[in-house]
Amino acid sequence: MAQNERRLFMKTLILGVAAFASAPLLKMQRAFAGNPLAKLDDPLVKALGYVANAKDSKDRKDKKANCKSCQFYAAADDKATQGKCQLIASGEVLAEGWCRSWAAKAKK
Repeated sequence: MAQNERRLFMKTLILGVAAFASAPLLKMQRAFAGNPLAKLDDPLVKALGYVANAKDSKDRKDKKANCKSCQFYAAADDKATQGKCQLIASGEVLAEGWCRSWAAKAKK
């Protein structure tokens, strides 16, 4: 009987250590997954005329204008492909996107 209890204890211990060791990997995976993008059928997104690719917009006058160069856009770093827009609360926008409320970032 004691042999079975020892085996059960060892199995539980090994599984517990493995779960504990893999927990940071799960957090890291979630961090790189990014937040959900804003839905294109959201009424505010439609009203702003947001497009996921600035090149697809017929309203865009400045050919260099995109979310990444907008004062309302904030991303984790310069290499991020998506980030938070101060005007759109339903999700993140793509860095290469554009909307009618685009305003150039202030020069540093």
